[in-house]
Amino acid sequence: MNNTPSAITIAIVDDHALIRQAMSLRLNLLGYKVIMEAENGKAFLDKLADSAAPQICMLDINMPVMDGFETAVHLKKNWPKMKILFFSMHNTSAFVCRAKQLGADGFIAKDAPFEELNKTLLQILNN
Repeated sequence: MNNTPSAITIAIVDDHALIRQAMSLRLNLLGYKVIMEAENGKAFLDKLADSAAPQICMLDINMPVMDGFETAVHLKKNWPKMKILFFSMHNTSAFVCRAKQLGADGFIAKDAPFEELNKTLLQILNN
């Protein structure tokens, strides 16, 4: 698999439109392909039913309708090859441990530098 940014497809699931749009713009400028955005887990799962799945899902934890943890359970069951990167302002050890228990491939705090996100995305794909 070619793991250069231009070959990596990403979905961004976050309940804040500004966060989704800013992340999408920045990732696309780096050469990643953001192919999907959704405001909560249910909206994301609905979109997945009609579209090709991304390689990585960037998933917020705290969202209305269906939170990130519940969404991760569905993703691991139905799209086991999709990598999950939780990104959240809740970066306590309890949240990180819960994400790991659910099979997350990575976790990054929303206040981390953008360069850290880029490194994390590449590490996830390269295990």
